Amino acid sequence: MNTPKFPSIKQQVILFLHVSALLITACTNQPNASAEVNKEALPEEKNTVEVVTLEEKDFLKEIVSNGKLSASQQAELYFEVSGSLATINVQNGNTINKNDVIADLDNETYRLNMKKADITMEQAKIDKLDALLGMGYTTVDTNYTAEHEAIADIRSGYNQAQVTFEEARLQLSKTELKAPFSGKVSGIKQKPFEQANMSEPFCTLINDRRFYIDFPLLETEISKVKLGQNVSISPISGATNTTGKICEIDPKIDENGLIWLKAEVDNPGQYMQGMNVKVSIKQAISDQLIVPKEAVVLRQNREVLFRYTQGIAYWTYINVLNENENEYAVVAAEGATLSAGDTVIVSNNLNLAHESEVEITN
Repeated sequence: MNTPKFPSIKQQVILFLHVSALLITACTNQPNASAEVNKEALPEEKNTVEVVTLEEKDFLKEIVSNGKLSASQQAELYFEVSGSLATINVQNGNTINKNDVIADLDNETYRLNMKKADITMEQAKIDKLDALLGMGYTTVDTNYTAEHEAIADIRSGYNQAQVTFEEARLQLSKTELKAPFSGKVSGIKQKPFEQANMSEPFCTLINDRRFYIDFPLLETEISKVKLGQNVSISPISGATNTTGKICEIDPKIDENGLIWLKAEVDNPGQYMQGMNVKVSIKQAISDQLIVPKEAVVLRQNREVLFRYTQGIAYWTYINVLNENENEYAVVAAEGATLSAGDTVIVSNNLNLAHESEVEITN
């Protein structure tokens, strides 16, 4: 029987060292290969930008303020006689016309007073005629002397009856609350059959076809505006923008150094009493180099923009002359050049350096 031969210890050591060397070589080479693959997979990053052509044109210098809308007509309406509410014919937000009846009171007592006054008036007419007959006139006479008629009026109580009649008629008419002008109803709180509260307005009537806007300006800005000048109105609620005109300039400066102006504007359909709006007054300045605000960045605490020429961005110092909501009017700073027709970078310019290579995307 043959006995199996095992490798000697020396042979085992040599085999172990050989396998270890192969493993080390494999592990050492693999990361290098991976790094080479990754290095080849990453493309070179490019600066992509958008540009505009610099133009010389009119610049709209803008003065901005804030104000509130107030209706051109507004009235708090009261019941002037006491009584319980019989009917309320409108709701808050309804649009009504002039002389429409908003609400009325139970008028039974006032109608009876009117009837009594009418009877008293008829009796006074008969008594007046009796007094005139006593002075020698006949029933067919119509021309009386002023003196005789005045005496007859006093003796018959005709004057007093006439006053009582007019007062009763007026009281009856006041049981109806009518609209003094066309507008929208606001502030109704009471309900039918409640006692009318004469110390508080029953409702407020608002004519919202036209609005006034009160807004302030600094005293340094007042020389740039005038009566009749156009203004742009932008509600902060997102309602429709519109335009109006300055109709009033208060001739005094308040304790905060502000001057108050008033503009008048038509309601485009969504404006409401008390709405907050932005007021913009624009003044045209001719022959200005104009760039979007996105074109200007700060470098070393100075304003710069980048001009584009044949794939290269050139750092250019500028001075800002004027600004509005979206644009700057600019000129080249001392030692720099800038002119109409230059191509100016307006995006991805925050991290650009002088003479960076760029690629246009627009």
